[in-house]
Parts: sequence; C-alpha cells; structure tokens
Amino acid sequence: MISNNINLNHLRIFETVYRLKSMTFAASELHLTQSGISQHISSFEETLNVPLFDRIKQRLVPTSHGHQLYEKASHALKSLDETFSDLNTANRRLVGKVSIGLPIEFGNNVILPLLVKFTKLNPAVKFQLRYDFANVINENLLNGELDFAFVDTFALDQRISTKKVYDEVLELCAHPSLVKKKELSRLRDPKVLVEELEYVEYQPELPLLKLWFKHHYNLTNPRFNARVIAMDVEGIFRLINLGQGAGILPGHRVEKILKEGGKLHVFKGSGKPLRNEISIAHLKDRSQTTVVNATMSWILGELENQIR
Repeated sequence: MISNNINLNHLRIFETVYRLKSMTFAASELHLTQSGISQHISSFEETLNVPLFDRIKQRLVPTSHGHQLYEKASHALKSLDETFSDLNTANRRLVGKVSIGLPIEFGNNVILPLLVKFTKLNPAVKFQLRYDFANVINENLLNGELDFAFVDTFALDQRISTKKVYDEVLELCAHPSLVKKKELSRLRDPKVLVEELEYVEYQPELPLLKLWFKHHYNLTNPRFNARVIAMDVEGIFRLINLGQGAGILPGHRVEKILKEGGKLHVFKGSGKPLRNEISIAHLKDRSQTTVVNATMSWILGELENQIR
C-alpha cells in the first residue's frame, strides 16, 4: 500500500503550503526553514511519483494532482485532529495562539473586553491582535497572517467568508462652536454643508464622509475641505472637539461622549440612520485549529447575547 510509505508530516506540510500558496508563509506558520519545507515537498512528490506544484516565475501553482490531494487531505487532517483531541483529555484544555484583525474602535470597545473574559476562562490561549482598515485586513487574511478578523463594510476578496455580527450607527458630528460660527440654518442645506464646513477623516479617500452624504442626501462625489486625516476614532473626536472640523463617529462613542458631559452637535441628515455592518471574516479554505474555532464560536455567542 502506498500509504505505508507516506510520512504524515509530509501531508501536513503539503496542506499548509497549498493553503497559503507560499513556502515562505508555510515555513513561518510551521516554524521551519523555507529550504526544509522545499525538501519535504520534493520528497513527498518523489514518494507519490507525481508533481504537486508547478514552479512558475517564482510562484507556486498547484497541479491537478495537488488540487485532488488537497481536497481529500484537508478533510482527513481535520478529522484526525478532532479525533486525537477527543481521545486525549489533556488536549481539551485550549492551548495555542490566535491572530485576529480588528477595526480600532470596535476592537477596543467591543472585542477586547470579550477577549479578557475569554482568557480568564482559558489562560493558556495567547492572542496577537492587528488593528487596521478592512482593505489591509483583507490581504492579511489571504496571506495567512490572520486566523480571522472583524471588518466593517468593505468588498472583501471572494475567497474570504463573512458573516454579519454587529451593527453600529455612523454619525456626522461637529463641535457646537463650529456649527454656530458657520450658522446652523445655512448648514441645513447639503450643498452648503459640504462646501463651507471643514472636515476630518480616517482615510485620504474620505470613504465614510462620502458614504454618509450618499446615504442621507444622495450626493455623489462631493468635494470636501478635509483638513486632517487621522485613522483613530479618539483622534477624530479630539480634532472635532478642538473645532478642526466635522467628522464621522460611531453612535456608541457619541452616546458615551454626551453621557460624560462632552459637547457635540450631531447632524440629523435624512433622519434614517446610516448603519455600518461589522462582520466576522476568515479564509474559506483555511483549516483552523481547535483553539481558533473555539475562540470564534465563543466570541460569536457573546456578541449574539449582547444583541438580544
């Protein structure tokens, strides 16, 4: 039987290389050298007597044999992992590292408290967090740097699976002194609001401002006078509070500011709230470890409880 000559370690390495489409990333995930990974793959191909990858312009492209083997091997390895975990009671204690991508405000105010609670229940689980915008997290998921992520509204790559888990309202706010200076009655006109008010935003392309004005006034490509770009919600609030311009803040942050005695003017727009969907995202074909799956399931359960 051919299986008698198969090294299970070769199969595991093949699965990782196929999934990440890179020997470099596979070496990093498996804590091996790139040359070691290459030797394992070559040895595995010799044992099977079929090519598993073509090397085209320094890129790995799975062959038809590679595709066929991965389809079976990924399911088999996952099944084996689950079986070993069930057989070994010691493995039922969650151990390992989980890498998560997060938008800053949602991550700090919603996810971090949940992770603190989770680590108290599972002290052997370690977390690596990466804060960034959805377009960057999209690439991090594709290249295997993140196990899963939370992202706001963004067209992710089709290879990434998403599920909506949270809604946050986006509010356009300014300091009352700035509104008074510009005259509120005039600022009720969307055209005047765009042309005569200064703005602060998170990204140079001003996506949230454009989204807010599209939603409330159906304006396309308005020209804003954006004075400052700052990716942090706290930074945007401080700029608003200093009278530097109007900007977008999450509704839960606005409520907290007003509750603590802060001063904000919230523009009403059309009256229908603009909601930013937060989704959990992960690479569809990636085989997740037991600790990653357990973490995702637990967080999703907690978020569902908050929504009820």
